[in-house]
Amino acid sequence: MTDYRKEYSPVVTSLNTYKIFLIGEQLRTCMNGVCLIRDRKYRLRTYRSCFQGNETVDWMVRSRRCDDRLTAVRIMRTLQKWSFFHHVCDDHNFKDELLFYRFRRDDDSIESQKDLLLFYKVLDIYHSINTSKKGILRGYQVKGQVFDRAFMGSAFVDWLVKSGMVDTKERAIITGRQLLENDIIRHVTDDHHFRNDSMLLYQFNLDLDQRRRMSDVLILDDTRRMSTDSRSSNESQEIPVRTIESRDIGLSDIENTENKSSETIESSSPMQPKSVLLRYETADDLESPDTPYVRSCLRIFSDSVGYGFVIRGIGPTYVQTVDPEGPAADAGLKVRQYIYSVNGENVLREDHHTVAQRIMGSNRDYINICVMSHKRELKEK
Repeated sequence: MTDYRKEYSPVVTSLNTYKIFLIGEQLRTCMNGVCLIRDRKYRLRTYRSCFQGNETVDWMVRSRRCDDRLTAVRIMRTLQKWSFFHHVCDDHNFKDELLFYRFRRDDDSIESQKDLLLFYKVLDIYHSINTSKKGILRGYQVKGQVFDRAFMGSAFVDWLVKSGMVDTKERAIITGRQLLENDIIRHVTDDHHFRNDSMLLYQFNLDLDQRRRMSDVLILDDTRRMSTDSRSSNESQEIPVRTIESRDIGLSDIENTENKSSETIESSSPMQPKSVLLRYETADDLESPDTPYVRSCLRIFSDSVGYGFVIRGIGPTYVQTVDPEGPAADAGLKVRQYIYSVNGENVLREDHHTVAQRIMGSNRDYINICVMSHKRELKEK
């Protein structure tokens, strides 16, 4: 029996990455429309379905898709960096020269790009659903709340099978879970993962019909890069608070709560645990009037080795791990809770390094901390 879970393993890519891919696909469609993508010959060799660097820059400036040639090159290099296209021989970055390049969808190299493959799968699903005569997108009213362009989990599964997008319901369910894990679709109240259920409603997070400016590629790339750099820095370089004997909140591995030397910590494995979050929320999401998160305040007393919990995140900061025998657990702190304030100071937009300094800088043997928990977490108590 085929194990479809291997084929459809989660890619977990930022939504901004898909927005970059969307701009790239819109560019590819336009270039096809003006015959910039075609078979070309060079030194008796034919290169299939490719485009020429300087010719593409000419067209981008002439059609006012960018202000100047330098900006056009920057945009194209950004798309190349995200592996949307490549040099036909993989020998050059994009240049404003007589060099040939090819979009990965136009050759077999796309098979090695899992996130790009998923993007095109999503694109096919989205457009097919929106053009289907018997569409599954419609408005629903649940307990007085209206959800536009939503679909039932079971209807999505049935549609994927009937449309030929997948072969079996098992594949359809795995596809639905993959889309949710990559933030492409969401449960309307963020209470459930994807299920083959007629009682659960989902919506697309991304409007794939929206026309975007080429310059947005640079903005999205910069946002994605800063986010990735911050996550990499914050999550791979834990603060060496183990060298501080008191008020240690456990930003190193939680198993190191016994009296150990800083040398032991520094020589520990560089592997960091994966985030416990089911879905990452922004500070704006948490502060929205419609947020499903509820605030609660706790007072946590420090013991001889600290407070007994691990925090991560680039703003907002969240609880990654709680020592079940530590003071934080006794106070009621839970994993996946977002930290709203520390000793009365709003820290929702601060990274975990800054929040840790606030906690360790307390001049008392306790901290007053306000956390935000999802309503579903409160129901499970």
